[in-house]
Amino acid sequence: MTISYLQTTNKNEPNIFLNKENAYVDLCSSVIPFEKRDKGSLILALINQKKISKLIVENISMLGRNQINVLNTIDFLINNNVCLVSKLERLETMDEYGRIKQDTILFLNIFRSLANMEYKNRKESHRFGIKQAKDLGRYKGVGGRQLESIDEFFEKPKNINILRHLKRGESIRRTAKLVGSSPGLVQKVKRWAQDHDKLDI
Repeated sequence: MTISYLQTTNKNEPNIFLNKENAYVDLCSSVIPFEKRDKGSLILALINQKKISKLIVENISMLGRNQINVLNTIDFLINNNVCLVSKLERLETMDEYGRIKQDTILFLNIFRSLANMEYKNRKESHRFGIKQAKDLGRYKGVGGRQLESIDEFFEKPKNINILRHLKRGESIRRTAKLVGSSPGLVQKVKRWAQDHDKLDI
């Protein structure tokens, strides 16, 4: 089954989907993760049931709240043999035989590099803000540092890779070897993922 997906905050925009078959619209903020949206979570569930073969979007930014979330969604589609078609980027991830296209691999590698850069810049900006607050005597951390949020933990590039391998059914030791991390970190990612329902999608 081929479906079309739209995420928008404009109540009038979904009207363009009214006469389209298998069209899914999330009328919500773009800051909500794809898997937390009403139609987004439904689409992921249908993919798990092998009911979707192609997903069409206007642009890939509709697939998540940030670059990391978009990448996770695209990886999920590819891992489940769902072809993604994005009109704005003129992207089609698979050929007619269900094979990942070479330009798709190049695009995703560039996108991952940009996502990694965004993550590092955000962390650096965060550290700089803390330093400024400390210099002004306004910083109130926990034991001198702020606690890491769940979202921040799962947005780390290495943890994203770990979670991806765990979802594929790899063991803790095998995942640690593939990613180049300690088994302890893999165990932590798995435990946190189980506690926050991140291994189900």
